[in-house]
Amino acid sequence: MKETAYTYKNLPIPGGGYVTGFLFHPEKEDILYIRTDIGGCYRFDYKDRHWNSLSESVNMFDLSETYPIAIAVDPKKPERLYIASGTDQSSDENGKPWGKLSVSEDYGNSFTHQKIPFYVHGNMNGRGTGFRLVRDPSTENTLYFASQKDGLWRTDDLGKSWERLETGGEAYMTFVWCSENGKTLIAGSAGVTTGNERFRGHSLYISYDRGEHFERMPMPESIEMEGSKWSGYVAQRYDYDGHYFYCTLSNTGRHSYVTQTGYSCDSGDVVGGRVIRYEFGNDGYISGYEDITPNCAADESGVYVFDREDVLDYGFGGISSCKSMPGLLAVSTLCRNEGDILYISHDYGKNWEVAMFDLSIGNLHFKTSYMKPQFNGGHSLLHWMSDVKINPFHPDEVWFNSGTGVFVGQNFTRNDRSFCDCCQGIEETVHLNVYSPVDGPVQALDIVGDLGGFAFQSFNAPCENSFADEEGNRYITCINADFSDLHPDAVIVTPRGNWTGKTKGGLILSNDYGRTFHRIPLPFGISDYLDERFRMIECPNVNSGWVALSSDAKSVVYCVAEGIDLFAKGVIASNDSGKNFYKVRIYNLEKEDISNSAEHFKVYSDRLNPNVFYGFGDGLKLFFSSDQGKSFFQITKPYFAEQELCLGLIDCANKTEIRGDGGKEGIFYVALGKFGLYKLIFSKNAEKENEVKLQRLSESGDQVYRVGLGLLSSESGYLGCDKALYICGRLEGIYGFFRSFDDGHTWEKINDERQQFGDINSIDGDSRCFGRFFIATGSFGLKYGEPV
Repeated sequence: MKETAYTYKNLPIPGGGYVTGFLFHPEKEDILYIRTDIGGCYRFDYKDRHWNSLSESVNMFDLSETYPIAIAVDPKKPERLYIASGTDQSSDENGKPWGKLSVSEDYGNSFTHQKIPFYVHGNMNGRGTGFRLVRDPSTENTLYFASQKDGLWRTDDLGKSWERLETGGEAYMTFVWCSENGKTLIAGSAGVTTGNERFRGHSLYISYDRGEHFERMPMPESIEMEGSKWSGYVAQRYDYDGHYFYCTLSNTGRHSYVTQTGYSCDSGDVVGGRVIRYEFGNDGYISGYEDITPNCAADESGVYVFDREDVLDYGFGGISSCKSMPGLLAVSTLCRNEGDILYISHDYGKNWEVAMFDLSIGNLHFKTSYMKPQFNGGHSLLHWMSDVKINPFHPDEVWFNSGTGVFVGQNFTRNDRSFCDCCQGIEETVHLNVYSPVDGPVQALDIVGDLGGFAFQSFNAPCENSFADEEGNRYITCINADFSDLHPDAVIVTPRGNWTGKTKGGLILSNDYGRTFHRIPLPFGISDYLDERFRMIECPNVNSGWVALSSDAKSVVYCVAEGIDLFAKGVIASNDSGKNFYKVRIYNLEKEDISNSAEHFKVYSDRLNPNVFYGFGDGLKLFFSSDQGKSFFQITKPYFAEQELCLGLIDCANKTEIRGDGGKEGIFYVALGKFGLYKLIFSKNAEKENEVKLQRLSESGDQVYRVGLGLLSSESGYLGCDKALYICGRLEGIYGFFRSFDDGHTWEKINDERQQFGDINSIDGDSRCFGRFFIATGSFGLKYGEPV
């Protein structure tokens, strides 16, 4: 197979997702790494002020490296990096979970990998705690790992073999620390296997003999937290400054949506936070702890002081000292309703000052558009500040994370300190669909999880804001969009309402290429089932469904979602751009009305004929409408087993993609995963003649998961012309991205082993630029590829 060299770049967002931890090298300057929950790891380039991804060689068949739970460095070999990662899909033939240990000898540019025999998941609740992976400073080949569910482990041969250590009977761990001489270990736990109905078990254990025996460390006694799903302190983060060992504690909150692993910010909320410190005696033993919880806070009225013994309505996350300025500490709150706080102390935590709060203290400002206060209700969007790190060589530089990128503070030890997002190069977003409009100022329509969507007018600059209402309040997690090739200014989208409740889910419509939107009111009163779904969709963060827009931009067919399912009983239509809706009628081959059934049903519009819509059911069961979506008639039996090919799901739940051929009537390209790639050609009178041609474009055994259409040549047009095909899949046993200029007769491979980009959710060719195509990734942002 021919190979054509391509270069890949991002349409910049940047940031977007939860960065779960930082790591400075303790002995060499300017080495800083981060781990993310779904986007792998990055290294910061101090010269260019840019984050470089270390994980883009991951492909969709093994995503474990995109889910790192821990990173570690070798204090004596600054070029060495360790990463522990994994997902729920990581298990052996007997169902036993395993993780992956990746070791680099060149600062993360390349890795060797091996399986590790315990549970690892980088996107599981509790991912905001740590460090879970540490190297014994006294022994080069010894590592310790604190698993989320499988206890504390040690390897003395860099991961080739592992031994489980006994930590008081507890299996749910949060971190591990190893002393300079390797003799003392401290392990944090979630107290799940040792808990009872009332309280979690003990959370801190210490060993003075390299892990052969552990005993309980002294710590605050758990108390009943009013409304907590499960009371009991859980150790979150730690730091050691050579004199004191510091630890932050939190309790499961009142609104946590999980219980056992609901001990960090990522489960909903935490309460009852504490900050404690330990001092080692001359004999190397710890005798007790001191409570150094900050006893000041801030709200809209300013800073106030309270009793250190008060039970707090929030938790604490990150904590950091600085070896070049003894006594300096930073600590962050978690899930504080009034807004999270970053504290500073100059005396080892004896006294604290509010260094940053919302927009009123600390000079917090934003460079990235969607982060700006005007798009977030006039407040800071900071949340999930579960880690903070002071640069060990430069105490005025402090970093902290959030649920949507990373931030850096300058002049941290001074009164003129300031903070700003620093996400250049981080593209940790889940992209669900991508489209290339045929005309107008927008170059790409990007449908995104969490952030909603972007209408890119430039390949080099972020959008001014994501999809938002008239007041700038953002919608989140759009599922799909549709637009008219003949009227590309008309764009309709299916968003969720945001967490604040300032926007509601359903349908939003743009008449300016996706730059601004107004919401179409949900049509209550059609049926009890739909009313129930509409009430749910108007709640924050609920899937809205799937939509198709006719080529004249007047008719809308809306498949209302129930979770990730699209059912026939949820299909409605409008023929006046969403002003009025009615229930669509759907009939099977026996002419039976299945409109109120739970059969899967996903709709697409014809790219040319405004009267025609198509319905797709499981197994590639096809339906046809010639009356602007009022009624659909089944015209084929399923081509494949319905239980093996589900087309009625959304939110990337199935690895398939369907693309209409722009400027042509009745032609679709369908990527059907393990079944391959096909071309569908509907006759213009398909409803009466039941005539559909299904043409296979891939060889038997080939797998094709995503498909997009682009310009056939630099001289050809797009609408009504033959197209280039862009796919991702496995051809001739080789996985990658491919293009074809002859409708699939021959293919060219257009990526190398470092250009795989994890999970791929959608592909589309550029309708205006020959050779360019777009990739909606599940971990690495929106990519575009061009020939070198």
